[in-house]
Amino acid sequence: MKNSKKIMTALLAVSVLAACGQKEEEQKAEPVEQQEAVIDVSAEAEQFKSLLAGEMDSFVTDTELLATAINEGKLEDAQKLYPLVTMYYERLQPLAPSFQELDKKINGDIVEGKETDTTGFQRIAHGLFDEKKTAGYEEIAEELVADVKSLQTDFATIDVSEINVLASAVTMFQDMANNRLTSPGIAGNEVYAVKAQTDVAEDLMEVFVPRVSTESADAALKAITKLNDIVAYYEVGKEDYVNYNLFTTKQEQELITAVTNVEAALQQMNESIK
Repeated sequence: MKNSKKIMTALLAVSVLAACGQKEEEQKAEPVEQQEAVIDVSAEAEQFKSLLAGEMDSFVTDTELLATAINEGKLEDAQKLYPLVTMYYERLQPLAPSFQELDKKINGDIVEGKETDTTGFQRIAHGLFDEKKTAGYEEIAEELVADVKSLQTDFATIDVSEINVLASAVTMFQDMANNRLTSPGIAGNEVYAVKAQTDVAEDLMEVFVPRVSTESADAALKAITKLNDIVAYYEVGKEDYVNYNLFTTKQEQELITAVTNVEAALQQMNESIK
C-alpha cells in the first residue's frame, strides 16, 4: 500500500491523543447541551485535491497517447492504453461534483441506440471494444484530449469547499459494488477501476485519520489491505490486470464483497468525523 507507513504513523498519533482526551472527558461530569454542528471538511477536500494535482500532467500526456493510437489506427495499442488512462479519472471521482459539466463530457454514460450523443471515455470504449475499430473515433479522441486539458487548466481553481470527499468516496465504492461489478462494461476494465479507487481510499485514510475514530480507521485499513491483496492477485504485468469479463462468478463475488467492505469501513469513518 502506497501510504501504509504514513497511515500507521497517523493512527498511532491519534491513539495517543484519544487516550489523553479520554482522561480529560472523565474530569467533566457536567452535562453539555446538545447542539447540531456542521462539520467542516473543506480543508481535507483541499488536501485530497492537492494529492491529485500532481497527476494531471500525466493524465493529459497519456490521454494524448491514447488519441494518437486512435488517430494512427492502432487498435490493439489503443485497447491497452484505454484502461490505464481511465485510472486517472477514477481517482478524481470524489471531486467530480465540483466539475459536473466537464465530468459529463469526459465520462458521460452511453445510452444504447444513442451512442453518437455521447463523448469521452464511454464513447471511445464503444468504438474500441464493441465495434473494435478506431476509424471514425479520431474526432472523439481529440475532443477528449481537449476536455482533459480544460480540466487540467481549471483544476487549481476548482472549488471543493462544499464537498465531503469521504462521503463521495463511499458513494463511489457503493456504485462499484452494486452496479459496475454486477453489470461490467464492454472494456472489462473494472479491476483497473477498483485499483484506482483503492488508491483513493488510501489517500483519504491519510487525509482523514486525524479526524476520525481510531476504531473506524483501523477497520478501514484492514478492509483496504484485503482489497489490495485481491487486486494484486489479478495483476498480469506492471499496472495491467485481468479482464473482468473473464472472472468466474466466485471471483466476482469475492471482489464485490471486498469492495463492499471498504465502502462500509469508509462510511464508518465518515460517521465518526469530529
